[in-house]
Amino acid sequence: MARGWESKAVEDQIAASEERKSSPFEINLGWAVSRAKGPYNGRRALEAERARGPAWGFVGLEVEWESFERLFRAHGLPPQIPEVAWRTSVPVFRNEAQVGYATSGCWSPLLKSYLALAHLRAPYFEPGTPVRMEITVEHRRRQADAIVRRLPFFDPGRKKS
Repeated sequence: MARGWESKAVEDQIAASEERKSSPFEINLGWAVSRAKGPYNGRRALEAERARGPAWGFVGLEVEWESFERLFRAHGLPPQIPEVAWRTSVPVFRNEAQVGYATSGCWSPLLKSYLALAHLRAPYFEPGTPVRMEITVEHRRRQADAIVRRLPFFDPGRKKS
């Protein structure tokens, strides 16, 4: 039986563009890629990526409070942290070049930090790397300092047993 629009619809749902594709290693799911399992589609590509390292990384960003506060103070305003989590694409920069994007963020009352989840290009996704995240203040785009953090942000040892 010939495949018609059904297969095309499934293909369209996989990724609308190359930029939306991610490998398991790029989204911290490399642990789910079996080395022992028999042949499967994409195995050679995944083994090659495991050997060379992923081109992108899914990480946390911790916005540096002083930098964030300074952006608002320049307009005579107190810092305005989001009341609810945001889920939009926000550019992330290093040395004036865009190196990735944050996908969501919020204020963490537990960690007392402004946090975001981000996809960053190699080598900028290494924990401790300083970056800058776009922040909008009074309808103007600005950049606040941020630090790349390993996920999860909070990982209490007592929950492991």
